[in-house]
Amino acid sequence: MSSHSPPPRRLRILLVEDDPAWQHLVSTGLAEHGIDVHATPSAGRAVDALDEIGPDAVVLDAILPDGEGFEVCVRLRRRIGERPVPILVLSGRDDEASIERAFAAGASDYFVKSLQWKLLAERLSQLVGTAQMRTELASSQRRLDRAKGLALLAQETARRARELANRDPLTGLLNRKGFLSAAQALLDEPRADPGQPAALLLIDLDRFQRLNDSLGATAGDETLQQVARRLQQAFRNLPLIALGRLASDEFALLFPTMRSSLAAERAAQIVQSELRRPLTCGGLECVVRASIGIATATVEARVEPMLAQAGQALSAAKSVGGNCARRYQAELGHADRERFDLEAALHQALERRELVLHYQPIVDPRTRRLAGVEALMRWQRDDRLLSPGAFIPIAEETGLVYRMGEWAVGEALKQVRRWRDEGLPVPTVSVNIHARHLEQPELARSVTQALDDTGLESSTLELELTETGVMRDIKRSLDSLQGLKQLGVRLALDDFGTGYSSLAYLTQLPIDTLKIDRSFVDKLGESGQSRAVVRSITALAQALGLSTVAEGVETREQLDSLRALGCDEVQGYFYARPMPPRELQGWWQRFDGTPPPAARSGPGAGRGRPGAKTGPGDDPVDAIYV
Repeated sequence: MSSHSPPPRRLRILLVEDDPAWQHLVSTGLAEHGIDVHATPSAGRAVDALDEIGPDAVVLDAILPDGEGFEVCVRLRRRIGERPVPILVLSGRDDEASIERAFAAGASDYFVKSLQWKLLAERLSQLVGTAQMRTELASSQRRLDRAKGLALLAQETARRARELANRDPLTGLLNRKGFLSAAQALLDEPRADPGQPAALLLIDLDRFQRLNDSLGATAGDETLQQVARRLQQAFRNLPLIALGRLASDEFALLFPTMRSSLAAERAAQIVQSELRRPLTCGGLECVVRASIGIATATVEARVEPMLAQAGQALSAAKSVGGNCARRYQAELGHADRERFDLEAALHQALERRELVLHYQPIVDPRTRRLAGVEALMRWQRDDRLLSPGAFIPIAEETGLVYRMGEWAVGEALKQVRRWRDEGLPVPTVSVNIHARHLEQPELARSVTQALDDTGLESSTLELELTETGVMRDIKRSLDSLQGLKQLGVRLALDDFGTGYSSLAYLTQLPIDTLKIDRSFVDKLGESGQSRAVVRSITALAQALGLSTVAEGVETREQLDSLRALGCDEVQGYFYARPMPPRELQGWWQRFDGTPPPAARSGPGAGRGRPGAKTGPGDDPVDAIYV
């Protein structure tokens, strides 16, 4: 008989989510961490699936098409009854009202939508373990109540359960719940000198995910255990501190009293000094770098506000490259509140039809005919029209960029259909998609569906991807681009000349167009190097049978130079800024091949026009995503 114990059973999760993209993301993300996901898109099917699947836990979207997730949560909790099946509400909102409403509906936990799959997997495992432990404890309690002589044993069992619930099993440190409780207890103790501040250090290991991916999860766990021991050793002579592991590679230290705020910065230096000594990671020596956020408070200190402030300071430390410490400043809190507000609103922007597309003409400089349009995304939020730089980075972090890209493709093709039905022969429309979208199998399906819905020929659509994004994972990009090319759509490489394309790879990419970055167009009349670069790009394109489009054309001199250098098409403020569909339709009908009266010649022409360069149609991020 084998002495080895069987491997632990993989958790089964019932996912109630109507968004196919999120179904895919959650399923694949949790599968990588040992969790099987059974997805259902509706509330009605979710209740029946409870008995069919017998899940260990339920992950429930807060918003569903056939009823709000909170109402579904109540129904699921009734069906679950006494079974140890926790419910985790997954939401795009991070506000107190939503959280309170979720727990009132019977949720066991609340998690904001993100791509932190390891953290979500850990949270689910802990919820399942806690639920099972509570069930076992409840069962034990009923038995013990029948035998008074075993009351002492029941108390000891409960004490051990509470201790386990507050400890991180990997490092032995306090977990998030335990840290919050212990830290607040320390802060509530009377201080000898109320003027002395308390300090909280939030420590995040830089590049830990890269180490974990490269050397494996076992090496990552060993690293976390060694970091925990280093932190314990560094402050072993200070009995009154709270030390915990709050997330995958995030630790927290609470000092209830320090001589001054400068002492908190000294403590951060000690942490970095301890971690700077080499660790053993998977049999190799490695040095761990850490970013640290510091928050201090004097009277009536509360641990959760301090933790939030330390998190904002930590973000500031990471924004400058990491491996440093930053103290919380009030302006950091204001910026983060604005960002959280923007993120919450962006989750609803598609449903509220706040996202819109503006269109910029693309002109053939030789024939002076319209070659097509480029669709550029805007966010009409209240009375403000936000350019991509304000919301695309948030969309990338939250995964919304996938849904937004698919929406843009469908909406742009619908607009071309409307224009053609009204007698406006728009030849092509270019739509920007994020390079990470190539990893999603839904992209090809959504493009096919959009073409079928509009009845347009596939060559009407041109998808633009940035050179840097495509080259980041060239092998995966090649496979995905080949699949899109088989659909018959055109493909363009945006921002060409600013990335690091290899000529060998360029000959393999199934692209049709190179878009010359505006940074070269800007300096055509001032820099011989820019002129040489543009000449080289157009010559390379001609040799490969590709077309070229120059972006950001603002002056007659630039247009003449591009025409002389053999550029096929141009776009920019020289002809028109991006416009709403109706405005572009009127412009198109008036267009006779000559630039508008506002277009001027000479270096810097166009920069004095309202909105030039910094207007919503010429945001630098337009060249990155839309």
